[in-house]
Amino acid sequence: MLDRIHMFVPFKPSAVTNVKQAQSDQSLWEVDLRTLGIPLAGVVTHEGGDVHVDELRHPWESLASSFTPLAFKVFHREFSKRLMPGVEIKASPAKLLQGHNVFGPTSIRKGAEVMLLWLQLGYPKLFDLLDVPATEVYSFDATYSARLPDQKTALQVIQFMTGVTNGQTKNRGDNYQTTAYWGAKDSRIKRLKAYLKHVEFELQREEMRRKMKYNLSAARTYRVMSDPRLLEWVKYLLRFEATVMRRWLERRKVPTRLIDLMAYQEKLAGEGRCFIQECWQEATKDIFAALEGMTMRLVDDEKVLAALIAKHSKITKSGKRSESYARNLFRTYRSLKDHGWEETLSSMSRPSFYRHVADIRECGLSKAALQKLQHNDRTNNVVPLLRFVQVDFSAQRPGWYVEPTVEVA
Repeated sequence: MLDRIHMFVPFKPSAVTNVKQAQSDQSLWEVDLRTLGIPLAGVVTHEGGDVHVDELRHPWESLASSFTPLAFKVFHREFSKRLMPGVEIKASPAKLLQGHNVFGPTSIRKGAEVMLLWLQLGYPKLFDLLDVPATEVYSFDATYSARLPDQKTALQVIQFMTGVTNGQTKNRGDNYQTTAYWGAKDSRIKRLKAYLKHVEFELQREEMRRKMKYNLSAARTYRVMSDPRLLEWVKYLLRFEATVMRRWLERRKVPTRLIDLMAYQEKLAGEGRCFIQECWQEATKDIFAALEGMTMRLVDDEKVLAALIAKHSKITKSGKRSESYARNLFRTYRSLKDHGWEETLSSMSRPSFYRHVADIRECGLSKAALQKLQHNDRTNNVVPLLRFVQVDFSAQRPGWYVEPTVEVA
């Protein structure tokens, strides 16, 4: 799936002027921000009772759409390798088109069209001054997912992957419980990450719920994200995201001017090839090569916990069911598994320890099994990691998926 596009749209030559710099002999191209009809910020100074506003600029802005906003910023001067003033736009085409990015289209043309359309609707005066055919693609995100069986396995897999490194593709180190990163944060070549999509999705859905009372776009997005079919589909998806930069494309002789890149993708599509999928496979190949032959201990304690709850739940005086003691027993079981018999015994009072052991044994685990639990756990349930991390390109969308069209609601 095409998850995000970052583009730069320069101004038409007729919209800019060549300005001589006051403190140098150099001149540069510049556009007058005050003529564009956009909100501006500046540095305010006070001199002799007079107020002066200097260094006018346009800060990054979130432009509203039918669903989630897109980010854009006007750069009113040429700078470094940017030879002309222009506008940067960043957005997820999938979110703009359908309200979520769990799955979606791969068309760069469709993604660029919807982004440019919302910019045109938001600031028509600004848009008329832009040289749209000269638009450059700075980067885009290609994403594909593997489906994991449950939450516990999902957390295990992502935590294991935080240590995966291969060649120049090194783990970045600033990982989180549900996300792993590779490559430099500011890399000009590519950036890679893997994360649990259902966790991110629920956080975003909650954000939309909080905003929906005063934001019509958020209300629309929340309704889309609350579709029971979507909530079921997103469960336990491990998503691999590859951000490919302009330099990465140039090294492979892929055009970066938008109109040329769209034509390039469509030419490959005519040959039965998916450009976004091929970019993703090339960008992530080091990660998957590193996973070859790797194994992971599969910790499956759900049955033990369920048995302890069934056997040792109690009814309180108020008539409510309490699982607190059963879960205390499960913590002792986990301690035996992680730290062994002797260390667990020394960490609590002997009467409590042996009472817990006796109550755990009532669920079918022998004392001998509990004493060897730590050793057995090191040798049993070892599975190839790629058993879980299988990206099926034919199963990235549900059967009820309908390709979105570029429309404005």
